[in-house]
Formats: sequence, structure tokens, C-alpha cells
Amino acid sequence: MEALSRRIAALEEQVALQERTIEALRAKETLLERMEEERILMTAALECCTDFVGIASLEGEAIFVNTAGRKLVGLERAEQVQGTVMSDYVMPEDIPRLLEEIVPILMTEGHWEGEFRFRHMPTGEPIAVYYSIYVVRHPETGAPLALATVTRDLRAAKREAEERQQMIAAVEACADFIGICTLDGRTIYCNAAGRRLIGYDVDADMRGFDVTKVLTPEATRFFVQDIIPVILETGCWKGELEFRHLETGEAFPTQYNAFLIKDQETGQPIGIGAVTRDLRAAKQVEEERRQYADEIIRAQAAMLAELSTPLIPISDHAVVMPLIGMVDEARAERVLDSLLSGVAARSAKVAILDITGVATVDAAAADALLRAARAVRLLGAEVVLTGIRAEVAQALIGLGVDLGNIVTRSTLQSGIAFAMRRV
Repeated sequence: MEALSRRIAALEEQVALQERTIEALRAKETLLERMEEERILMTAALECCTDFVGIASLEGEAIFVNTAGRKLVGLERAEQVQGTVMSDYVMPEDIPRLLEEIVPILMTEGHWEGEFRFRHMPTGEPIAVYYSIYVVRHPETGAPLALATVTRDLRAAKREAEERQQMIAAVEACADFIGICTLDGRTIYCNAAGRRLIGYDVDADMRGFDVTKVLTPEATRFFVQDIIPVILETGCWKGELEFRHLETGEAFPTQYNAFLIKDQETGQPIGIGAVTRDLRAAKQVEEERRQYADEIIRAQAAMLAELSTPLIPISDHAVVMPLIGMVDEARAERVLDSLLSGVAARSAKVAILDITGVATVDAAAADALLRAARAVRLLGAEVVLTGIRAEVAQALIGLGVDLGNIVTRSTLQSGIAFAMRRV
């Protein structure tokens, strides 16, 4: 009986042991399932990362490279990672730096990061990257387990930086004033030409400078009250604006082209940009051109006046002045001056005024003819009026002009014949 009891107790103990074993196995299975889920989740997370994420053994043999990493170096499939080593992803000329500089730091400090060069494996094209590599250690013992890297492609960033530098260099080299200010008129940027134009230290920091300080008082009021509202409403303003030099106080005209700068995402205005051109040289050239044009006009007028009132000598003591076109008050004065000076200079005894080419004779023209005749007689010469047509004669009679003291002939030829007999 006692033996049976012991037997039963042993069986019960064995059953309990089996149950504990089964529970342990189930717990382990649950743990493995959870670990698998975590592995899948972590792998999925790494695959979603847009940076190169890789894991390698301590000897440098690649274990895992995510999709972004494979795309970066030109590996199409995940299985192509197997059998590769860290140096396969690096430009050949940079391998010595990897082995002699980066790896020793990595082994002593546990991590290294900085700019480096990967390569596109199919083409050999260099890829500028920010390389961050570190040692993966056991969470409890701290023993090194593997190497991991998170590497970012810098090509786009470098292109943007290069384009930005090129743009800044182009703006700095521009001969015009280029500036950007806040909506309340505080400087954000001003190129070298702009600083020189207003007399500001080229090497000094101009951020926060009040832009109205480089405007004359009148221009400041115009800028605040008129220009800013137009820019905010329409997006731009263009016209002349008077600036002043900070050191000398000299005011000078500029062509001011201002425009509104908006946030690319929100569309909200964030600043005002301006391209300003110094107009002093242009206005000086314009003034010189205007003066030159005025001189040409005066010279042409003098030449035209001379040509329109020619005095032609036909003998030592006889001259002819043929008139063509309209005879207004200004031309009548020129006729009188030219006739008197010519008669006096040549000691002429007879002066012929030929009006064959004069279309109409009004009161001003008739008065000019009479005054010319009287003035020439004062010099001791005689005036002969030729070329009077019938309609001109009627006009003179209608005006009540008395030509009784003036010799008249119907044609210039007969007038010349008369003059030659008299001299």
C-alpha cells in the first residue's frame, strides 16, 4: 500500500514537471513569436527609412542593407547584399581612409561620423554622403556584436548649396543694388554694390538696418505712405526714388524696382526685395545729350535761317535776296538783318527783294517789306521789289500797303536789268 502511494506521488510529480515544461515551452514560443514580430516590425521600419541603413559583422561583412541603401549604391535585389563587405560600398581611393582613419576611431570610441564618399557599384560614380557608423553592443554585457550605419545622400543638398552659392556670388557681383528687407523695413540682405552705393561698410553686418535711413525725408514719406501699400496690394512697385549717401548726405536719383516676397508654402508675404539702379550717370548722359541736341538745333536753325534769307551779289554794287515760303515776324527780322548787313558790307547801291516764291503776303510780311525798304534807303541804297503776282498785288492793296516809294518789277530778270542800269 505504501509502495503504491509512493508510486502515485512520483507520477503526480512527473505530471507536474511535464506541465511546467509545457508552460515553459509555450512561454518560449510566445517570446519567439513576439521577437519575430518585433524583428519584422523593425525590418519594416528600416525599409521605410529614406537613408542608407546597414548592418555588418565586426569583420565588415554586410548582413543587411535596406531598400534606400541598395538603391543608393545600385543593388537591385536584397540577396545581392550577401557576400559584400564595407569596402565594396566605398570609392576605391577612399578605402585607405576607411581602414586607417575611420575604423581605428570606430573601434576605440564606438562611433564615427562625417562626410565621406560611397560609390554607385554598377557605374563607379562617386556619391557624397554623411557617413554615421557605430558599434552595436550587447545590452547587458556590452560586448560588441556588429557594426551599423545610417548614411545620408548629400548630393541634392550639395547641389542646392552650390546653386545657392552661385546665386549669392551672382548677386554679389551685380553692379546694381540688390536688397531684401522685412515688411517693416529692416534689412535682411544687401549686396556689395548696394553697400557701396549708400556708403555702408562693405564688410559690416547690415541685418536689422532701417532702410529709410538711406532715403531723403521726402522719399521716406513717399516710401511709407505710397510705395509700401502698393507693393502689399499689387506685389510690386517701379519708379524713381531719391536715395542719400550715409556719409556725405548727397541725394541722388535711382530707379527703384521693388517686389513682394512670399512664403512658398503658405503664400504669406514675408519680405520685400528690391533691385535699385543709380541714375546719376544716366541722367548726366541724358542732360549732355539734351544739351548737345539743343546745340544742334540752334546750329541747324542758324543754318536754316541763313539759307532761308540768302543774299546774292550780282555785281559790285547790286545784291539780290530771293524769298521763298512764308514770311512771319521772326523771319522778317532775319530778312531785315541779313539785308542791312549785306548792303552795308558790300556798299550796295541797289538791293532786289524777289518775292516770286512767297505764297501769300499778310500784314506782317507787308510790314516787313516796307521796313526793309526804309532801312535800306537810310544806308543810301535803293530797294527793288520783284515777283509780285496778281494775287499778291490784290492782297497788298487789300491791306492798304503803299508801295509808291518802292521800285517794283514783275520779274526778277527785269529787276536785275533795272539794277544794272542804276549802278
